[in-house]
Amino acid sequence: MRIYSKKKEDELIKQSLKYSTKDGIAATICGSAGDNFISPFAVALKASNLQIGLLSALPNLLPTELFTSKLMEKFSRKSIVTFGVLLQVLIWPLIALLGLLVMEKPSLAPILLIILYMVYIAVGLFMGPAWASWMKDITENIKLGKYFGLRNKIFGIVGLITIIIGGIVLDFFKGIGYVFLGFIILFLTASISRAISRHYMNKQYEPKLKINKEYYFSFWQFLKKAPYNNFGRFAIFIALINFTQMIAGPFFTPYMLRGLKLNYLTFTIINLVVSSIATLITMPLWGKFLDRYGCVKTMNITRWIIPIVPCLWLISPSVYWLAIVQIISGIGWAGFNLAAGTFTYHAVTKERMSLCVAYSSIFNGFGIFLGATLGGLITSLPIKFMNIYLFVFLVSGIARLIVITTIQPLIKEVEPVKEPESLFKLVLVKPLKGLNHILFGHVLGSLYPFSKFNHHNRR
Repeated sequence: MRIYSKKKEDELIKQSLKYSTKDGIAATICGSAGDNFISPFAVALKASNLQIGLLSALPNLLPTELFTSKLMEKFSRKSIVTFGVLLQVLIWPLIALLGLLVMEKPSLAPILLIILYMVYIAVGLFMGPAWASWMKDITENIKLGKYFGLRNKIFGIVGLITIIIGGIVLDFFKGIGYVFLGFIILFLTASISRAISRHYMNKQYEPKLKINKEYYFSFWQFLKKAPYNNFGRFAIFIALINFTQMIAGPFFTPYMLRGLKLNYLTFTIINLVVSSIATLITMPLWGKFLDRYGCVKTMNITRWIIPIVPCLWLISPSVYWLAIVQIISGIGWAGFNLAAGTFTYHAVTKERMSLCVAYSSIFNGFGIFLGATLGGLITSLPIKFMNIYLFVFLVSGIARLIVITTIQPLIKEVEPVKEPESLFKLVLVKPLKGLNHILFGHVLGSLYPFSKFNHHNRR
């Protein structure tokens, strides 16, 4: 690896941040055209509720992250990440081919989808710690809330456009009797977009990684100490949030497509577009708020939205009501996810970034597996007193409330932050001022971003 002067390295990092945004745009198209339509694809393949639950549960169970840190001692982080992305590029065409297989082996197609998607997610988990360590180096001297808030806003616009087009494509091909051809087009688009993402990754600069084995600690050491340190409690909290969220997460899609019998375009608008718009508008606000008041304060506000969202689905099946629910969901998850993702960058040193990301990812995978599996089992119960999907949503909401009231208060802020003047000003006045600025300034400006870290089941 070449050694650069400080000035040259700063220029390379600045350029890499731009390439990282372009890489993220392409990756967003991949996720919007691919990951976001995996559950509808499973429904089209006539997967059972248990299989839909396993589609979300099993891919996160393989602890591939455990091997990443050791490989980083022998290979560059860039090579690890770009190799993983290449594998993902190749998996999407195989998933697309299942639309042809369903005609011959209808019972085999959902099983193969679970296997292929498991490999796809496992690859993503494997390269996650290397990518996080790499990003930690190139974002070390910038305001994370502002950077990731703007970055996520750009991705939100791109994802929104892609999702709308995806819904239109599926509705068109379903109308002419070739719905699986629509899925094939979407998944091939995901593959091509991921290849473009890889191209921009290759252009990014990777600062030299200094490995000090004194910083190494095993997963079992992390597990034993987790309840007694701040980041460990945070990792447990996020894993439990994933557990409670995934009890319901995989089943919003079958509820809408099977239970409410919505067409693909209506499903896409309600399930993906509305929440994306809410996220897009509020993400920069959350970014500024986070930089000023901190990650914990942001989570303290947004955590109360998370248990309410699945319970709101019980009120009415009206598409207009569900659109309102999705707006609330988009606002809440935008702030919570930004705060949760940024907290790791604040709480962990760069020497231990890959290890902490890997180990907390294993926690998350286990939580996702248990939650989605439990949800799948609940949907198989012979419950007669209410719609089985709505019952699962209610269980998820209650479980979330228990977690946020018992675990989240134990997490402490890492970076020094400013205390807000009052709760009223914090929650109402400042956001409304910012919303006006976003609606009439930032959204239009973000269409020209270059002048200057699924789950698709979040509810």
